[in-house]
Amino acid sequence: MSLMNQDNDSESLFCDINVTPLVDVMLVLLIIFMVTAPFMTQTIGVNLPKASGQALVSNSEPLVISINKDSQISVGGAKLNNEELTKFLKENPRIKDGEALYIEADEEIKHKILVELMSKAYGAGVSKINIMMQKP
Repeated sequence: MSLMNQDNDSESLFCDINVTPLVDVMLVLLIIFMVTAPFMTQTIGVNLPKASGQALVSNSEPLVISINKDSQISVGGAKLNNEELTKFLKENPRIKDGEALYIEADEEIKHKILVELMSKAYGAGVSKINIMMQKP
């Protein structure tokens, strides 16, 4: 008597994969990522203005310049002065490749500061600038 008897279907070998352990592991990983995701965001205390618009869908981390309520400019948490910002914008390979620049400015800053930053960015070769805002 063999294991795979083709004449009798009732004695054939039962070959199914048990996916229960896989599902259990995936659910545990999902919970871990859901709990740790809020701690992975970088914030420097910028209160974005509220407005309507569509959310950005992107595969990579955007290039973001932040302006806090004291008009201090930072990139990735590192504060930059005017000379360092100009050098960063001119030498950044992502900008040279035509990638968009995102600006998150505190709602309390003067319009002049934002316009000066945008002017520097355009002067450094940035072709696309996006202003970030909170969802309404």
